[in-house]
Amino acid sequence: MGIEILLYIIIGGFAGMLAGLLGVGGGLIIVPCLVFIYTYLGFNEDVLVHIAIGTSLASIIFTGTSSAYAHYIKDSVDTKILIPITAGIVIGAFIGAVIADHINGNDLRKIIGAFALIIAIQMYFNVDKYLLSAKPRNFVSVSVGGFIGAASSILGIGGGSFSVPYFRMSGLKLKMAIGTSAACGISIAVFGALGFLISGIDEQSLPQSSIGYIHLPSLFFISISSIFFARIGANTAHKISDHLLKIIFVLLMVIISFYMLFL
Repeated sequence: MGIEILLYIIIGGFAGMLAGLLGVGGGLIIVPCLVFIYTYLGFNEDVLVHIAIGTSLASIIFTGTSSAYAHYIKDSVDTKILIPITAGIVIGAFIGAVIADHINGNDLRKIIGAFALIIAIQMYFNVDKYLLSAKPRNFVSVSVGGFIGAASSILGIGGGSFSVPYFRMSGLKLKMAIGTSAACGISIAVFGALGFLISGIDEQSLPQSSIGYIHLPSLFFISISSIFFARIGANTAHKISDHLLKIIFVLLMVIISFYMLFL
């Protein structure tokens, strides 16, 4: 048990650092790592990935709050675009969790891997350089928020991989896009985690110390570590160049994609 706790703390620290640094919730780190640990622990394969996703979303509630606050006090959260997109996210995140309950675990793993690779390609070729001439209208942001919420909930992520490029295309500078994305991740995590909790509440093959598809020991130690490191990551993001931020993001996505698709 001691080794498991240490691994959870390391995962939380790494995920928290990246959450603050890149505006992502850390789920693309947490989910693959938990899949590896849960496989080693002998969790049922039919629910293993679902538990990893549900636990990831629950931990992002704490990680995202810490990261968003750190960006907010540096005036890097655009509340005008945040409010309408959050309205869509709330609905989409809950629906996504319900949909994920009906997807096979191995298929979910492949979806996560393919998604990470697509994001890496998008960031590498600088697709977000094609900026819009003006910020989108509220109904567009609500619709986009619904998609981001549903997709992020299915994948167990905070949505930064979707929302950062969208905010960049909406005309926000990278650091402002990262801070606003971190704030978006909170609502995704809350309603996504709630959906996974409810969807898995009657599942018979869950491991001990689980509530629905949320594993409480993992959640506790990951969250404690990630809260601390998310603040460090957010402060670091304001000290390094946008180019370096992008390179870090791309490398991270490629590594995760390889693991989820081929290992």
